[in-house]
Amino acid sequence: MPLKDLLKKRFTSAIQSIPPPAWKILITDDHSQALLDSVYNNFDILQQNVTSVEPLHSPRPPMSVDAIYLLTPTSQNVDRILADFNGRRTYKSAHLYFIDGIDDRLAQKLTDGLQGGILQAFVELYCNVWAIEDRVFSLKNPGSFFTMFGPLGGAASADLAVEAFEDDVKVAGRSILNFLATIDESPYIRYYQPHHHPPLGPLAAQAQASAPVQQQAPQSLRWRSAMGGGPKTPELVGEHLSKKIANQLQLDLDEYLQNNPEFPPASGRPKGVLFVVDRSMDPAAPLLHEFWYQAMANDLLKIEDGVRYKYTYTNTIGGKEEKVAELTEADPVWCSVRHLHMKDAIDTLMTDFGKFAQENAGFGGGGNVNVNDLKDMLASLPQFQTQREQFSLHLDMAQECMSIFEKKKLSLVANVEQCCATGYTSEGKTPKTIVEEMVPLLDDRVNITSLDKVRIMALYILFRDGVADEDRRRLYQHARLSISEQDMVNNMIHLGVKVIKDSSRSNKSRIKQKPSNQEGEYELSRYKPIVQMVLEDQSSSRLDQSNFPYIRDAPVDATTSLRGGNTLAAPSQSGSLRSARPTWHKAPSARMNNTEGKQRIIIFIAGGMTYSEMRCAYTVGRALGKDVYIGSTHVLTPEIFTQQMRALGRGGIGANPPGGIQPHPQGPSRPHRSPGQPTSYQNILDFRHWTVPVGPPVIPPPQPQIQNQHLQQPKLQHQSSYASSLNDSMSNLSMSSGKDGVEKKKKKKLFGMKI
Repeated sequence: MPLKDLLKKRFTSAIQSIPPPAWKILITDDHSQALLDSVYNNFDILQQNVTSVEPLHSPRPPMSVDAIYLLTPTSQNVDRILADFNGRRTYKSAHLYFIDGIDDRLAQKLTDGLQGGILQAFVELYCNVWAIEDRVFSLKNPGSFFTMFGPLGGAASADLAVEAFEDDVKVAGRSILNFLATIDESPYIRYYQPHHHPPLGPLAAQAQASAPVQQQAPQSLRWRSAMGGGPKTPELVGEHLSKKIANQLQLDLDEYLQNNPEFPPASGRPKGVLFVVDRSMDPAAPLLHEFWYQAMANDLLKIEDGVRYKYTYTNTIGGKEEKVAELTEADPVWCSVRHLHMKDAIDTLMTDFGKFAQENAGFGGGGNVNVNDLKDMLASLPQFQTQREQFSLHLDMAQECMSIFEKKKLSLVANVEQCCATGYTSEGKTPKTIVEEMVPLLDDRVNITSLDKVRIMALYILFRDGVADEDRRRLYQHARLSISEQDMVNNMIHLGVKVIKDSSRSNKSRIKQKPSNQEGEYELSRYKPIVQMVLEDQSSSRLDQSNFPYIRDAPVDATTSLRGGNTLAAPSQSGSLRSARPTWHKAPSARMNNTEGKQRIIIFIAGGMTYSEMRCAYTVGRALGKDVYIGSTHVLTPEIFTQQMRALGRGGIGANPPGGIQPHPQGPSRPHRSPGQPTSYQNILDFRHWTVPVGPPVIPPPQPQIQNQHLQQPKLQHQSSYASSLNDSMSNLSMSSGKDGVEKKKKKKLFGMKI
């Protein structure tokens, strides 16, 4: 079942906990409302006998209906719930549904404070995770990239950076647990164990501190050894990021299983497998120009959050209008082409449009038409407006992408990128002329952007496993990169990449793919994300356990791979996912028809995931007959990744990452703890989800009996009166949430109460 449907099912269980014909009010906070909006629209909620959806932190009038609280379990929210029934009874009863686990102390506080039959339900839903697609989840926490990989800096910021790191590890583990609870899965847990670089970020400092004094690099060689050059120093031994998160997840899962012995419910599917990996496993994927439709569009076009795209639309009378398209599962055209190669996507759009045109009379046009002809013909169809707009949108997006492709000479750029990322040419040979092809692109001041030059440089350094310092400086001069743009490349060291080549040689290297001359493979899309290779080898039981050990339990038939080294074997021809005419549709019918008993494979990438990696969750799942889900701390585009790399090398950036949580003057400060010691998950929730409080309305003075009756009886007898009440409630909702900070400050001053 799609993840969004599973998440929606959890919310529905709360909304429908009070069955019709009884009316109820739904109360949410900012975070839970945003999660609810990601899978539900307000109209569908109101159709389930909900009078209105109200913000928790707003002055709400008393109503003689039951209240469903769908909230984040924070101390502030608990106090606000109690305030609704302290000195007055705002609602008939309280049905509490928390999107995450709540601290026992707060749970006891609620049960003690809601006496007299007020508390009717108390449920932990464990659905505190963002479902951004049917197979994709996210933490929406881009700042964790800096806390997980950034250097600690000086003593003033080091403790704060370590605390932020520990917090993000704990949040990552708990968020994955929420995802597992949502899909009802208790999987085997495996993690990425790199052998070619020491621990990174704050974990590097811990490994350095525990290393013998004679192993620490001399002060004069610090900069060169940090870049991977100079005399080779003994390797630091310590815990890596992926293992740290996997251990945290196992602790959280053990606690959840202890409190929920019936979890997971019985099913006929095999036990799933969850991989915890991090961005250092595949630093090449966020740098490449991908030509799969969704990835290419998000790379070249201005698409906000991967969802909202503003474009110019030709209406039925020939006028131009600006529209904002939502690229979600609600758009069937988007879903049908987003994982196709751009060439196949355009062919599919034109074929589907041809069928659409034939099925609608009054549509003219010859057999040979181009994209511009199609866009003009679409404007002549006044009926079927939604389909017409969707086809027009994606034809426009495809045309814009191809225009940029030609303008920026991406065919030449991508050829160099693919040779560097894969380590071989389209013929399967080692590249011999890569520098001769690369230098003219770096010299081009007109067509090749600085960002594209940064991507080429970084991929070349990955290919060479570091370059001589003089060669690196010369290439920077050719490309005319600014200091900050050079930092985008140099800071790859924080992902375990050797930037300056040293004289030593090691048989330990990052995971690489082997050449595969598959029929129909696109020359400019030869690179296969490491995620895809992991999924394929896991399915065929060929995954090297030295690279991906189990955190604890392992299946009985798990055996150590017989393949040596740190590379993954190339997949079999029958499992090819790069062919223009894939062969996975020839899989046994019994496997493909088994929709309920499929094994689940989940991959979590700490530090960001790319759109091409997201595509693997769909394509590999179909190819292998598995239910594949992928998640991460956030979604990456090449622009986002390079901008993050620019700032990554700043000392102590993990203590105050760009776009991080800025505490409010009235809000709680960071939880106090001993340096380097983690705090409770409850304290993290209290800190991250605190909002400016708005006091409850003062208790009204006694009124004449007729006015009290008028106040306490909701007008629900007739549909017209209910609609009027609903409109008033929605009007109040928009007023209380529209201006957020400014409006709430005014109300706080007016009521003069703090919660």
